[in-house]
Amino acid sequence: MKRSFKYLSAVLLPLTMAKICAAQTSEWGQSSQWTIYNTRGEKFYRIPLDSLTKFKSRALNDDSVHIFLSNLSILPSDKPPVWMGAYIATCILRGKKRKIDISTYGGFLFDEANKKFYIVPPEVQKDWLNYLADCAGALGTKE
Repeated sequence: MKRSFKYLSAVLLPLTMAKICAAQTSEWGQSSQWTIYNTRGEKFYRIPLDSLTKFKSRALNDDSVHIFLSNLSILPSDKPPVWMGAYIATCILRGKKRKIDISTYGGFLFDEANKKFYIVPPEVQKDWLNYLADCAGALGTKE
């Protein structure tokens, strides 16, 4: 009996953890109204959510963003990634507007609401970064 319990625990615990992680990252499929802002030259981490209205912005295609973010992984909080520049985006998730800091080179993003880092799967990172660069480039210079 104990052996069966140990076996079930060894098999079910990883499956349960995988489902919990998937549930945490799959919520991005429910996000909407993605917008990217032209904040070049600003310290992105110092710009509050309510101040983004003073920057030029452009809507992102929600369907495209959902494809790129469909298989995000949560990065361990004990080793935050190194920033070398960022785009600022916002989205609506669970009825609330959220500020998302997106690395311009690393394929990761930071949700300021839940204080978690996520990484885009390596196989789509290049396309994700190119998509963001194209959208941000279309914003032109700051007003």
